[in-house]
Amino acid sequence: MNTLKAIIAVLMLTVGSASAASLEFLQVKELDKKASAKYLTYNDAVSLNIHYVGTSTQAIVYVSSGVLTTYVPGPSGTQDLNYNLAAAAYDTMGEVCDAIEADGDYTCSLIDAKRDDSSILTQNSAISNSDDLKAAGGFDVKIDSGCVELDDGTQFVLRLGITPASGRAVVLKYCKFINSGTDVFNIWGELAKYAGVSDGVTRNDTTKIYGPVTADNTATTEGDVYGGNWLEFGKDEHVVIGSSVADTAQAAEDYLTCVWDEK
Repeated sequence: MNTLKAIIAVLMLTVGSASAASLEFLQVKELDKKASAKYLTYNDAVSLNIHYVGTSTQAIVYVSSGVLTTYVPGPSGTQDLNYNLAAAAYDTMGEVCDAIEADGDYTCSLIDAKRDDSSILTQNSAISNSDDLKAAGGFDVKIDSGCVELDDGTQFVLRLGITPASGRAVVLKYCKFINSGTDVFNIWGELAKYAGVSDGVTRNDTTKIYGPVTADNTATTEGDVYGGNWLEFGKDEHVVIGSSVADTAQAAEDYLTCVWDEK
């Protein structure tokens, strides 16, 4: 009988300690959350960021007529990378960024574009020393009406991308926006509930999880404007919010802003 009581006491102590440890872990995790926000106007969205990390003193990027090219050490230097953005191997933002990243002299990150966006939607960039990939933080290639057109800064998709800090996950709270056109507010990403799930389905920033039809040129708020959690994504997952219809030019009053936590 005494032995049975001792076993029960040990089990109760173990359960109590585990519960206390779990509660403490959750409290620390909650306190460790980082609040973040991002605001973009109608012509701020960045397709991808390219950073030259090679030995040359400079590298510049040139985008025109459906081709993305880099030159080292500068405008009058030697052609280094060269991609035909209409080619099947490079016709999406993800394919171009992967190809750049695979070269040891460069790094590439998707910013406000998602992997399956057309790479043609990069903005023209003239051959200029100001487009220096060697500069701190690299160079942001913007989203535009398409690099087969003039460098007019006209964007047809309003986008906001979120890349959480390493080891953290995005917990989206709410977004506010006004956009030209209809059927424009979408959210793409891998939800936290699918993290680690092996069901044969690929989920990433091309996975549409939210997409209400919205009114043209009407300010709208989606999510929990009172600050509560709305949508939780997987750890280290790139999240993209914004329009998918690329047939209406954005107007000067258009904007998109989102508030989220990273935990």
